[in-house]
Amino acid sequence: MQHNSDLNLHWHTFIELACARFAHSGTGIGIEVAPLLLPLAQSNLGWNRLPNALPLDKAINAIADENLRTAIEAIVPRLTWVERGFFTNSDAVNRAYIELVGPQGLLLNDQFRFGIYWQQAHTFYPKHRHDALEFYHIVSGTALWQSAEQDFEARLPGESFEHLDRIDHSTKTQDEDLLALWAWRGDLDFGNYSMDV
Repeated sequence: MQHNSDLNLHWHTFIELACARFAHSGTGIGIEVAPLLLPLAQSNLGWNRLPNALPLDKAINAIADENLRTAIEAIVPRLTWVERGFFTNSDAVNRAYIELVGPQGLLLNDQFRFGIYWQQAHTFYPKHRHDALEFYHIVSGTALWQSAEQDFEARLPGESFEHLDRIDHSTKTQDEDLLALWAWRGDLDFGNYSMDV
């Protein structure tokens, strides 16, 4: 079991690498969030003593950047995720997210939300919408993403993109698990989130 000091070092590395990707994303949200997030690299989180049971290994092992993979591999098992699943093709949890920074985050902040999203292979995340502006950066797994009534588009690891407020969007994974960094700006209220079922 890793000591908290080791986990905190991995956290620092993770935030610095995430900020670099956000800053070079070419998106308004990523560029705005990077300087807000970077000072939080020096924060220390509360770590769970026992690892969570989410099947994250495939998604983590597929991360191409060794430094990012090592940092994520160390921290994500020691965090409590919000499990979302039971949609159309699984009796088990097939998607989950964690809010690391934000109004309900491990680090409280009312300017933005930031976290990690996981979706298992062969899973559909139905159309949903919210008032927040949303940013994604894919760290592993190619998945199909749809915005409004456009066709589904393959998004590859390393890609960054945004969803505007109140625009329907959905995600389909095929043969690969998906792992992505996400951020919200603007209206951060989860109360205006809705999803088709």
